[in-house]
Amino acid sequence: MISTSHAHVTAIVTRVHLRSGAEGDFARWQAALTRAAGEAPGFVSLEVAPVAPEASDWHVVQRFRDAAALAAWRDGPARAACLTTLAPLLHPDHPAAPDEAAPDFHDLACVTEVIATRVEPGREPAFRAWAEAAQAAQAQFPGYAGTLVQAPLPPQIPYWTTLVRFATPAQLDAWLGSPERQALLRQADPAVATWTSRRLAAPFAGWFPEEGGAAPPAWKQTALVLLVLFPVVMLEIRFLSPLTAGLPTAVATFIGNAISVSLVSWLLMGLATAALGWWLTPAPNRRRRIEFLGACVMLGLYAAEIALFTVLP
Repeated sequence: MISTSHAHVTAIVTRVHLRSGAEGDFARWQAALTRAAGEAPGFVSLEVAPVAPEASDWHVVQRFRDAAALAAWRDGPARAACLTTLAPLLHPDHPAAPDEAAPDFHDLACVTEVIATRVEPGREPAFRAWAEAAQAAQAQFPGYAGTLVQAPLPPQIPYWTTLVRFATPAQLDAWLGSPERQALLRQADPAVATWTSRRLAAPFAGWFPEEGGAAPPAWKQTALVLLVLFPVVMLEIRFLSPLTAGLPTAVATFIGNAISVSLVSWLLMGLATAALGWWLTPAPNRRRRIEFLGACVMLGLYAAEIALFTVLP
């Protein structure tokens, strides 16, 4: 049952803590679950995401069009059969917990390939069978960080959307170029689907080069941009605005933005990422401590900036 009383909930998360050695079976299980959910009425998407790269804890998010469709899936025999096969894979000290209303896991520090697949009418079962094999294979590759599979939402989105996540670009490329994936592509019936794919870039990719590893989470990138941009804007208001007061508003704003972007891109972000690199990409064995310390440092820096510009004449 869902641990919430809200009747409008349309997505739930199933939390999974694997026993050691169950990774291969879990890869096949999540592929089978995706296929089963995709056949259920009202299916929107299914997302599988680890708590952290290479972790044994996973979140499985199931989204449906409305609460009734979700309830039918949650209490139906197809999902019950999937949970039965999952039980032997769980850590004995962490049995299955009640389902919960689903949070958002899109801030994972990973690289994502977006695959859009058009399926010929009537060939959906063949496509789901092929996709099940593909997902089971990719989930066993190093660096695998989960998937999101979304059903078509016609007429706006007439294709299946799959987000494949890996911890680093190199690990994602290893899967995309692997003999296993090439064999799967050769097995795909041309009548079943046509597909396109693209790499999903980080929001501030130019300021946060990955250098063979994963970029920092989007929220950290945004927080650091705010840290360096705020003082630039405040200084422009204090010193530049009087000089451009006689210019048209569009011209004055353009000059201010040009200066801000130049300072942030070519000077300040480089200094900030060098100074706070320990927090942006923490060592896995000290992640919790570093995350807490980094959050305290950022809050302190924000407070110092605000205090400084509050008293600045």
